[in-house]
Amino acid sequence: MLPFEEMRRDFAGIFRIPLMWLVSPGEEGMIEHVIVMATRPRGSLESLTRTRPKAMLPILGKPVIARVMNAYYQAGARRFTVVVGEQEGGVIEWLSRRWYPDARVEFAPQGHWRGTASALFAARSLIDGPFVVAPCDYLLPQEHVARLCHYFDTHPGDVAVLSLYHTPGQAEPAAGVLLDPRGYVIYVSERPVNGHQDFMTALPVYGFTPRVLDYLDRVPVMEDSGQRTLATALQMMIDDGGLVGALRAGWCIPLERPDDLMRANLHFLTEMKAPSLLSELPTSVEIIPPVRIDGGVVVGDGAKLGPNVYVESGSVIGPRALVRDALVLGGRVAAGQRVEGKIVSEETR
Repeated sequence: MLPFEEMRRDFAGIFRIPLMWLVSPGEEGMIEHVIVMATRPRGSLESLTRTRPKAMLPILGKPVIARVMNAYYQAGARRFTVVVGEQEGGVIEWLSRRWYPDARVEFAPQGHWRGTASALFAARSLIDGPFVVAPCDYLLPQEHVARLCHYFDTHPGDVAVLSLYHTPGQAEPAAGVLLDPRGYVIYVSERPVNGHQDFMTALPVYGFTPRVLDYLDRVPVMEDSGQRTLATALQMMIDDGGLVGALRAGWCIPLERPDDLMRANLHFLTEMKAPSLLSELPTSVEIIPPVRIDGGVVVGDGAKLGPNVYVESGSVIGPRALVRDALVLGGRVAAGQRVEGKIVSEETR
């Protein structure tokens, strides 16, 4: 058995992931090229992104962009184009020094955020085959990522595939889509669709063949925002007879609000089998799992941490402090302070 195959089976066993979702790199027919958008709107995360870009917000010791890219790496992708803007210098440095050395990572400058279609403009010279477009701020199941990377194996005649997420009870999904009885997309919009398939949201995660490049120049620039909407290019492809498929994701965590960052960290915390304590702690500190403490954290005597706590490097937890259901992102918790259900950071204290 090849070394990679042994590693693949070990990884699948440890994390209880079906072996078919962890493919060998370069497996015939799969999408190997992933275009990752590091420049994204900050949404309601402005208070947490004053000193670092959104793509560098931490999820248990790793930037969110690394968490997103890890899923595609585990699915077998080895070529990544990261579209960056003026604020993403930290992204370039982290991925260049600390990510997988066997992955080919290139960076395409975009400047200010001008939408997904504009991101493809920035990377179009690097596109020479099927590819995935993924934003840095949407976390999806490993199973969905693997299905996306292999979509064109079983649908070689399709020109694109969308990622969908069912949002029952949500009045205004971020984007709307209508499907025909076969499950193919017949209409897509970056606004809600008023139809019988309400609450089916089109996520900004796509699989494309290079044919989409033929349509980018035809997408008009919106006067109010200066953006090019990728939905327009998709609809043009559909109107020209192209088949656009759809894959439903079992769950989705978009990072738009502080609560989303909390939920993302909690998701990965609940997957931990034991506390991850990378700093030296006094013996009087009480840990209630799940808890992750990065290296370079100072914790005072008698502090109580957990459950559901992540403490980032550079944070200080004072003596006798109680922290539960919380993130401490480089911030300081005072002696005897009680922190529950919130994010403490240098920017928000």
